[in-house]
Amino acid sequence: MPANLLWSREMFVLSCEPATCAIPEWHKELFRGHEEIVTSGEGWSPGSLNLAQTFATKLRALLAHGDITRLLVDFSKHPDDPERFSRFSKTLTEDQRHKLDERHHRSYLNLLKQRTIEEQRRSGQAIHLTFRTEDRPGMPTVEFLHSGEREIESKFVERWRTNLQSSHPEISVGSSNDNGSGLSRYLREAFPSGFGSVSVVVARSSFLEGTPIRWDQLKKFLLEALPQS
Repeated sequence: MPANLLWSREMFVLSCEPATCAIPEWHKELFRGHEEIVTSGEGWSPGSLNLAQTFATKLRALLAHGDITRLLVDFSKHPDDPERFSRFSKTLTEDQRHKLDERHHRSYLNLLKQRTIEEQRRSGQAIHLTFRTEDRPGMPTVEFLHSGEREIESKFVERWRTNLQSSHPEISVGSSNDNGSGLSRYLREAFPSGFGSVSVVVARSSFLEGTPIRWDQLKKFLLEALPQS
């Protein structure tokens, strides 16, 4: 394997965008009567922050994570995507949405870019791992989303998936091309070389119900299979 495709624990930039369903005090009126929606999977991704924190602790890496519900602004979207605002936040004034962008979204993106620059300076390359849980019908227990056009991503995902399936064939593992226009695309545009962005998507039922595999086991197996040189 070429030297520029060797991986180390020092090269990871970790993030978790849908980490919380928190609402700043000055926006709580916006969701009055809709609290159940905010605390549902529409407002955040239960278990995702716990998963990301486990990786951050094991890798001794800094973790960037969302600090407000994605129903205000979705950090996983491209900063130019109008859909970063939900049906709730679209009712805010233009000035209010601009403040949300500046105080939360833009500052978050700047933090990720700064950490990527630091990792590239230290290791020569950087891989961004972003974590979330989902409950799509028929989804695998673990799914890796990556760009098929970036060797650093495809090779990394191929090895991670192979490691996981070899050690634990009972776990369903999938990988798909990330053809979206969200955060990963934004970061790839900002870092055209020596950079990859991989989304780690796991079954929410593992966190909420312990099926099809206990949550603590799933985290352990994912970490053990993580490619490191």
